[in-house]
Amino acid sequence: MPFFSSAAPPPPPPSWEIGPPLQQDFAKACGLVVAVSLTTHMIARFLPLHDVKTLARRKAPTLENRVEAGERLLLTPFWAVIAYLAINATLELKDSRELRWHGATQTSRWCSLLYCAKMAVDVPLSAYELRARRSAQLMMVAHHLLSFVAIGCGLATKRCAFFACLALCAEASTPFLNNITAAKLFGGQKGADSLLHFLSGIFLWITYVPFRMVNFPVWLWVWSSDIRSDPARTSERCTWFELVFHPAVILLLLYLSSVWFVAITKGCVKGIRKAFQAPSRVAKED
Repeated sequence: MPFFSSAAPPPPPPSWEIGPPLQQDFAKACGLVVAVSLTTHMIARFLPLHDVKTLARRKAPTLENRVEAGERLLLTPFWAVIAYLAINATLELKDSRELRWHGATQTSRWCSLLYCAKMAVDVPLSAYELRARRSAQLMMVAHHLLSFVAIGCGLATKRCAFFACLALCAEASTPFLNNITAAKLFGGQKGADSLLHFLSGIFLWITYVPFRMVNFPVWLWVWSSDIRSDPARTSERCTWFELVFHPAVILLLLYLSSVWFVAITKGCVKGIRKAFQAPSRVAKED
């Protein structure tokens, strides 16, 4: 036995594995997203559409308008499912450092698969829908590709599923954001004045605070705390790309969410004032 003993070095990070099982599951997820998307787009062909800015009825909706309408019908249930899976997967993997960095469940796997499938399917849709606005088109395509790499990385390496799902918990606010636009798109002025529009604005703010403004700093704290506490089981078993890319994406999301939070808060306050002014206006007319 040697006089000086040392702990065995951590195993090297395993290479990315994009084998047949992952390919087959990803194909299934893409097929499911495409099938549901085609269904909502077919339904949208029979619904009245309005300009979300002017609230005027579109007499002859273009193909781009129909594509947007189909997406609005899809997004609320889709992001609700993603948020549900993400929250459950986070709770399943939160209890130990080993689970957080190297664990995975069927819930976390399908949460990530469905998210990546949606990003992949959305790239050609976004490119077509925004083809007249070059800068917006490039930004949206870049967003989808960045999101695909961030979440897909965990699927390929079989690491950090907890952190991927913790980040995706942020989508809990997205259905309410989509409802605000959908109410105006399908209902025009009536939609803008509807209870759905008002409540969606309130719940958007209520979910935005914990799932984005609090969640992203918590993500960064857990990530850095785990690395400081046990680098041999965390950072030393990951690639430099993961160690830089994942927190960089979260920092970017935290910055963007902070900017958007100002606009969301102003919109929420405006909606509340409008709701309280309406009864008083009716009372004066009576």
